[in-house]
Amino acid sequence: MLDMEMLTAKQVAEVKGCSYQYIKRIIKDGKLNAVETLNDKNRKTYLIPLSELDEEQQYKWHLMSRDEEAAEVLPKAEKSPKEIDHFSHEERAEIDFWMELVDKWQNYRAMPGVTSKTAVDANFEALCKLEYPDKNISVDTLYRKWKAIKENNLDALVDKRGKWKKGKSTIPDPVWQAFLYYYLDESQHPIQKCIDYTKLWVQEKKPDLYADIPGYSSFYRRVQSDILEGVKVLGREGEKAFRDRCAPYIKRIYDDLYSNEWWIADNHTFDVFVRDKDGKLHRPYLTAFLDARSGIFTGYHVTYNPSSDATLIALRKGILKHGIPENIYVDNGREFLNYDIGGLGHRKKKPKDGIEKYEPPGVFKRLGITMTNAIVRNAKAKIIERRFLDVKNDMSRLFNTYTGGTVVEKPERLKYVLKKDAIYTDEEFGDIVEWLVEWYFNMEEYNGAVTADKGKIKQDVFYEHLERQRRASADELNLMLMRSSRPQKVGRRGVHLDIAGGRIDYWNDDFVHLMLGQQVYYRYDPEDLSEIRIYDLEDRYVMSVPADNEAVLSYNAGKDDVKAAMQKTRRLEKIAKEYKENIMISECDRVTAMELVLSKAKRNKEAYQGKANPEVVELQRAVEEPLFRKVVGGADLDIMNKNAAKKQEVFDYE
Repeated sequence: MLDMEMLTAKQVAEVKGCSYQYIKRIIKDGKLNAVETLNDKNRKTYLIPLSELDEEQQYKWHLMSRDEEAAEVLPKAEKSPKEIDHFSHEERAEIDFWMELVDKWQNYRAMPGVTSKTAVDANFEALCKLEYPDKNISVDTLYRKWKAIKENNLDALVDKRGKWKKGKSTIPDPVWQAFLYYYLDESQHPIQKCIDYTKLWVQEKKPDLYADIPGYSSFYRRVQSDILEGVKVLGREGEKAFRDRCAPYIKRIYDDLYSNEWWIADNHTFDVFVRDKDGKLHRPYLTAFLDARSGIFTGYHVTYNPSSDATLIALRKGILKHGIPENIYVDNGREFLNYDIGGLGHRKKKPKDGIEKYEPPGVFKRLGITMTNAIVRNAKAKIIERRFLDVKNDMSRLFNTYTGGTVVEKPERLKYVLKKDAIYTDEEFGDIVEWLVEWYFNMEEYNGAVTADKGKIKQDVFYEHLERQRRASADELNLMLMRSSRPQKVGRRGVHLDIAGGRIDYWNDDFVHLMLGQQVYYRYDPEDLSEIRIYDLEDRYVMSVPADNEAVLSYNAGKDDVKAAMQKTRRLEKIAKEYKENIMISECDRVTAMELVLSKAKRNKEAYQGKANPEVVELQRAVEEPLFRKVVGGADLDIMNKNAAKKQEVFDYE
């Protein structure tokens, strides 16, 4: 094993540019690894491995520890002097500096009454050290620069220290290639460890080159100058990081899109603490749909946890206000890839017996929506994620219980706010979010990719490009948004719904009599479990069937558990005026950011006159007729069941 280079605490403090006491403190706090030892005076001291410093600090240490001569290197004058345009911008500035300084020096020496040029030169040297403390200016230097100016040797006015070897490397090619093998690895070894591994490799494979291996500084400089950023990311972080950060990307063109052509869906965790009905703190979630053309939030819902039910609630709100989208672009979460919403997508597995089982049409299919899934682990997939960054910066930060996205972002005031119990409830938070999304975010200026729409209000952009609008009534939409079960065989107690560890049976005499033993599926409203709609496997509506009374009573006994499991989210819409008046009242005359944004949203609502005016309006219907109808004059199923019961009683008596 190669020896590890160790630094004293004072040396580390010098490299980091901090105090010795600070280094001792972070060592004692366990934030910096160090070895405790005794110095030559038998006092406790610390030694820190060089590997504890980052790469730039290691490089700085190697520069500091080099014993290089500080004397100025005088280059020989060239036979044909360089023209001024052959020098870099920094070199031209340096040439101008020496020309002006030498001119000042000559004027200083030529002042009237000067008796001793030597004394004048010494005084001028002292003045230069005061005015230019970072430059090493001596009388000898002034004479050399004066001579170069008289000979028009501009090259001699430029500091050449270290530049003679710029672009050159003392690392032999086999050694550099071995170093790259270890450096361009996803283990992301530090430069010093890569050098150590390279030395071990050279000892084994190329021992004659071992003496030619330079120090850390040479490898550090060549890493910075020779390895392209894309190659570095690809080698040390992998293909995905390269595609996300370095590879060219396909620029989407939005000019030819129209409103409601594409909605993009995703979930976002608010960086805000709110209090639920039980008094517990939690961070709520936002399930939202974004119109790709205009950038407005079309449908949204604040929820405890992202779920398929929250997705349907947000979708329903968006459709009722803006119409039915043609396409929805989603990620691969289960709240979207659900068999009765958008289908299983890539999650769908091939049946073991090779026979495809019947899948009831999902909500998106019933609404005539085409679902597209983002490529897995694709950082450039959805523009809604960039919109959620606006939600964090422009909304979450308004709340006094803002938590920050990371520990570093966490406000110091948060602990005091939580102690004072000045925390919004779920209901209050939901009201503010709805108000801000509708009348602040959607009323902002368009800043998307279409230049012609720059400066317009986003809601106006949506209306201007709404060429075709598909609408559905609230009742029909409720029907199309119902959840679906998987196929079930009808038993003597009909079909069942398993929920919250319990089971609800759905049956009546007609249903069991007509469909016993047959495969069916049903649709249901998660917020009204008193009745379901039965369909056969050809997707034909059969009838509606109520829940068994006894099962409903049992279900109602665990009402809170069922509500939590189904994440019931419907609530009465309340007028926000009273809440706004309360939230606008402050204990002093300061106007908070929250108050400013809410006031802006209020003015937007009062002043905005825009409305949808699509060229084509299509009505989306969900008309369904029952497969079985009661025939007039036919057998009465109720009488048949009563007669069957009487016969059963006689049989039991006998």
